Amino acid sequence: MTSPAAGPRQVPQARAPRAAPTVVRVDAPRVAPEEFLRLAARRFRDCEPVGHLWSPADGRHSAGWGAARRFEIESGEASEDVAPANGRGAAAGVADVCPGPAANASRAALDRLAAGASGLWGELAGVDPLALRLYGGLAFDPGASGGRPGTAPAGDRRPGETQPGGFRHSAWGDFGAASFVLPRVGYVAEAAPACLYAVLDGAGVLHAPSWRQRLRGLADELAAGNGLTDGANGSGGGARTVGAAADSRALPEVLRSLDRPATDEWLRRVEELRGAVSDGRLQKVVAARTVELALERPFAIADLARITERLRRHMPTCTCFAFLRGGSIFFGATPELLVRRRGRRIETQALAGSIASDASPDRRRELERRLLESAKDRLEHDLVVRHLVERLDRSCGAAVARSLPGVRVLRNVLHLETPVQAVLAATARPPHVLDLVSALHPTPAVAGSPTAGALQAIRRSEDRDRGWYAGPVGWFNGDGDGEFSLALRSCLAAGRKGLLYSGAGIVADSDPDRELAETNLKLDAILAAWG
Repeated sequence: MTSPAAGPRQVPQARAPRAAPTVVRVDAPRVAPEEFLRLAARRFRDCEPVGHLWSPADGRHSAGWGAARRFEIESGEASEDVAPANGRGAAAGVADVCPGPAANASRAALDRLAAGASGLWGELAGVDPLALRLYGGLAFDPGASGGRPGTAPAGDRRPGETQPGGFRHSAWGDFGAASFVLPRVGYVAEAAPACLYAVLDGAGVLHAPSWRQRLRGLADELAAGNGLTDGANGSGGGARTVGAAADSRALPEVLRSLDRPATDEWLRRVEELRGAVSDGRLQKVVAARTVELALERPFAIADLARITERLRRHMPTCTCFAFLRGGSIFFGATPELLVRRRGRRIETQALAGSIASDASPDRRRELERRLLESAKDRLEHDLVVRHLVERLDRSCGAAVARSLPGVRVLRNVLHLETPVQAVLAATARPPHVLDLVSALHPTPAVAGSPTAGALQAIRRSEDRDRGWYAGPVGWFNGDGDGEFSLALRSCLAAGRKGLLYSGAGIVADSDPDRELAETNLKLDAILAAWG
């Protein structure tokens, strides 16, 4: 990591010296994290419309609303100097904005973010460790991410309100190349009881008693919320789940959908990419396509709560996530862990090679056998395993992969899966999780192999920015621990528009029609939950 002196430049404006931040915390019931997000957006309208939801299968849920600190890198060109995030000064959230990264700048982007955050950990020394986390993500290809924000200023929208008209100049203008946030108000359910917290600084420190009272009011509302609990991993105590309330009102109706590019054009591009693999220029390249949805009304936070509960129910072994930036919401349920660091234990996962599943157990077992014996799918998978082992071993040593892949069973698709891990000696200093993200991303599962050539092919072939789709999303803390997944099975919603992404790995033996069918299977993860 670069030194703090090389970190993000500060916004050049006069500021009063910051008071030492403080954290106010109260106990809370264990609920679905999307229920916290729905209520917090309504109760804390004085916070800017920034939020996150993180709900892995292990039940360590968290969510946040508002921004006590933001560390961001804008897409494409160098960013202009900007005022604090919503024009209300330090008490409402301060934006630390970095210049836009050049091509292939994932490492530089994360170095800047880590350097800027290093000062934050110093400010927060001694406060509640549950609050010492930054949540966010990085674009799939930060150097190629283009476009400028095309939405109205955050101060012109109420929290939770999306901008009419949806996407303008760039679908990802609210997200940029990278964005990480320390929530103003947060919810963490990693033990019993769960807790609510608020990070206060500036003038907000003087109002700690009133913030505590506001948190208690939110905790009471969560407890009285018709018995809502997450119930997804056996911790719900049998109470009625959020789905019981969520299903009482439908999601925005999809008026029409449009393939981007058109199916025939996408198949033609796949043939071109297959040619690049066949003649030896590439071993594999991942071709993505998008589906645009026209919605009958704007997609809002209440809709996010509904669809997140359904995604968790449909895909219980996946990580549900959501990130809200201004008028846009990016959400999904991803099966693919990029990297997790907890102390000296580091884990990653190869997930590549796919086949449609079946509800019949006998038929599914036959499909699992076919997948394990498929030379094409094993080639795809082995490229990912080698990449992860080599990169992880180079970063920290002691990387070990399971000798043979297993099969990951999802609702409608089966994947080859190989866990990879490193357990460091007591004398070894583990790398920061952001160093590991930089080392591992992009994997052949989402880009191809070799990496540089695959990225060039993707840039030539795809005329729509992937944005955060297939990029690393997750969290990190001041100890260098953290967890990042790849943002797959996902949707970007803004106003009355939705944008679904899906991809398939192209190798020499790929059949374009089968690859198209595979992308449709992956799109169904969101569309089936939409109902």
